[in-house]
Amino acid sequence: MSQDDSSRVVWIMRKPRSLGNFSIETSYRTMQNAWPENLTRPHMHTASRFTTGILQRVAIWREVRALTFPLIHITGDIHFAAIGLHHASVILTIHDLGMLDEGGRIRRALKRLFWLTLPLRSCDHLIAVSHQTKEDIHRRSGYPLEKITVIPSVISPTFRRRDAQKNQPKPQILHIGLADNKNLTGHAEALSGLDVHLRIIGEPSPDQHSMLRSHGIDYSAASKLSEEEIQDEYAQSELLLFCSTLEGYGMPIIEAQTIGVPVITSNRSPMKETSGPGALLADPEDPESIRKAILEILECETTKATLIEKGFENAAAFSASRSAALHAELYDALRRKVQ
Repeated sequence: MSQDDSSRVVWIMRKPRSLGNFSIETSYRTMQNAWPENLTRPHMHTASRFTTGILQRVAIWREVRALTFPLIHITGDIHFAAIGLHHASVILTIHDLGMLDEGGRIRRALKRLFWLTLPLRSCDHLIAVSHQTKEDIHRRSGYPLEKITVIPSVISPTFRRRDAQKNQPKPQILHIGLADNKNLTGHAEALSGLDVHLRIIGEPSPDQHSMLRSHGIDYSAASKLSEEEIQDEYAQSELLLFCSTLEGYGMPIIEAQTIGVPVITSNRSPMKETSGPGALLADPEDPESIRKAILEILECETTKATLIEKGFENAAAFSASRSAALHAELYDALRRKVQ
């Protein structure tokens, strides 16, 4: 793609909130900084409203419709912004579709209509962050597989190898996220009776606090952390426990591997593909399977060292420059198609 072609692309970003783990924004800003040197970086347009409520979302939709770029790329979450965009070529990145299964029947139907069915009618191409997400899109919508390109998300350059693990009174196990798919209950059942500290990133609900106490878990929680603070949470941990029941990609796996933290994740797609050989796999619905993996890392220094080294190797394959180049190639292919 020539410089003139790249400059005709705009990335549509949702409006970020003050603090939190905003993986979509981080991924695209990191790719923009790693953009091929011979090409002009895409423009970046951040929505002026938060994605809450009907009126705010309608305002975002109108805002995107008013843009005059020949190629509009919606980078995730605000899928509805693609509806009716026929004046430009449209790309939509889909990170996962698990939210379509949440809520009652009417709520699920509305989300499917405005986050999948209607947006996809206006899209010339889709980007999925994993093969699992690609297959899920096709299964739910029938969208042609040949029009879905898999390009992994990338992590912030803030994440770096830790110098050394800090001494802790007892091994710290890191858990990230508190949605149902993050499997906090399964993790608590697996940890019950072990002399470890569970560090939770997120704000547990009253029911989750009660559940943790019922299992006798020694735990603490932190939320709304900066990237530097999250880096420090990883660096203080013995391992990342990430046996989710559902993910679109599993970015914490790559973050942990980059820092040098052993990973335990699910033996399901896409987690097992994202982690490569740099993780122990466990059945997320079998606490005993998770517990066995935890003990293997805590009790065997050889296993721990091997996972760290293989994790470094695996994380290196998910580079920002590679994902940026794949985006640029896709834009060029779409340009050639419409000529």
